Amino acid sequence: MKKLYYLIVFLPLLNSCGINSDIMFKTPKDYEFDVPEEVSDAEYKLAPRDVIQFRLYANNGFMIIDLASLGIGSESGGQRANNNSTLDISYYIKDDGYVKLPTILEVKLSGMTVFEAEDFLEKAYSKYYVDPFIILRVNNRRVIVSTGGGGTAKVVELKNTNTRLIEALAEAGGIVDRGKAKEIKLIRNMDGKQEIYEFDLSKIEGIEGANMIVQANDIIYVTPKPQVATGVLKEITPFLAIITSLAAVYAIILAVK
Repeated sequence: MKKLYYLIVFLPLLNSCGINSDIMFKTPKDYEFDVPEEVSDAEYKLAPRDVIQFRLYANNGFMIIDLASLGIGSESGGQRANNNSTLDISYYIKDDGYVKLPTILEVKLSGMTVFEAEDFLEKAYSKYYVDPFIILRVNNRRVIVSTGGGGTAKVVELKNTNTRLIEALAEAGGIVDRGKAKEIKLIRNMDGKQEIYEFDLSKIEGIEGANMIVQANDIIYVTPKPQVATGVLKEITPFLAIITSLAAVYAIILAVK
């Protein structure tokens, strides 16, 4: 019976790597997280794979320039979003940060805020139109949010230009019971480099981190609490079934003897 006891204790240890295997993005205790920019000055910045709607007006908005009706949109890689006479064309920001627009061809908009991009394009189009007025709208912005349930996650569409971390969490349903509010990671790709931030929203002092503006393709990960007891029970259940069966067979053999 001692052998059976040791078997019960030892077999789960052999397979212990399966306990809480749904926890992702683990970092060592001495890991140095990146420091985000000042939240108060932060705004959403255009990023590769963003889809923008582009409207161009002349005379400070008095007259609309309908490039779609001139057939320019199809030549520049744009796609008409509707059949209205007004301009409503979508353009794709490529992985290198450049986008192909009518007349001025390719320009780099990645890294600019919407207002900076509008100002930049107004200056660029001033060579061709009188007092151009630009309106940009960003579509197709999304983040991946895991709210603390381990391997579960949701894709959240960013409805507002300047969506904050706390808003993205709310859109995903909030932090679940197993989630650790004091360990929230935000993973971001910046010019081909992964930047990882960590926030503690369990205290009021974490409100600044909660107000951080999320960017397209961010990964927001709420670290789950380890479930040791549940994990161990899950691991040993198959072994207990086997051992119980062996014990029953052993008892039968003894009884026969």
